[in-house]
Amino acid sequence: MTVAFGASLLGACQTQPLPDPAPELATVDAPAPDAPWREVMAENLVILKTTTGDVIIELAPEAAPEHVAQFREAVRANLYNGEYFYRVIDGHVAQAGLEFEHRLEGWAELPLETERAIGAEGFAPLGNTDLFASQVGHRDGFAAGREHGKEWLLHCPGALGMARDTPPDSGSTEFFIPIGQRRYLDRNYTIFGRVISGMAHINRLDRVEPAGEDEIGAFTDPDTSEQAFAARAQALSANEILSIGLAADMPEDLRPRWEVMATPGTEWENLKTSKRDYGIYDAFVVTPPKRVDICTLPVPARALPAD
Repeated sequence: MTVAFGASLLGACQTQPLPDPAPELATVDAPAPDAPWREVMAENLVILKTTTGDVIIELAPEAAPEHVAQFREAVRANLYNGEYFYRVIDGHVAQAGLEFEHRLEGWAELPLETERAIGAEGFAPLGNTDLFASQVGHRDGFAAGREHGKEWLLHCPGALGMARDTPPDSGSTEFFIPIGQRRYLDRNYTIFGRVISGMAHINRLDRVEPAGEDEIGAFTDPDTSEQAFAARAQALSANEILSIGLAADMPEDLRPRWEVMATPGTEWENLKTSKRDYGIYDAFVVTPPKRVDICTLPVPARALPAD
């Protein structure tokens, strides 16, 4: 069976307090873009309709071109319509697709597309230290880490990742969306997009373990009989994928249009600064240091009005 990863969660860890501010990662001045918001290309805009509501996703072909290409192909083949989020684990991920390995025949296994070599231009540093990377920040609205000239996307809530078996090049069609901060997966699984609207609908999915997974996260051979399939569909009915489509495939006058706040950009820098100011809370006894976790700071997105 194709799986994302085991169900075990990271334990809590203690860290020594960091100096405030963190001088080596202080925010740098980044050139402001021509426009404070960037429109998402129709070819990269995905509309995922679920029983809990509509979810809008932006794909990241520059970061994971082969994954994006195959995902687009699967969407256009109606592969996911009528399927389910079959693995939804509290604080972990919501995983969807075909679930059973024998149904994946005909879809190519993809190479791991995590790190890439890319210059610092266009990268907006977060401005404070991070537990998992030497530097974190945003590129075109996507949370990213940087180290030794390499850059990768982060497993923050709302990221769109590709599930796989143990070999790193075994991803194919099964995708997942973290519903908790899962940064220990960074650089181990390919992120190829992110939710820009509707994450609340992912969070409302019924929690469910995949067929064949026991209570400690080990996998056994699932029952793939017709009767078992019917029972599984009934159990997953609340998590059904009604449809997934690309805006580019819709009539131009009916296409939804979305834009995201530009990163780097003046509005984004101002927003980050405001989120670090905890002094506005009168009830605080101890004012926290002026830091913010990158996974608690998604880049804003908004729908554009119809023409």
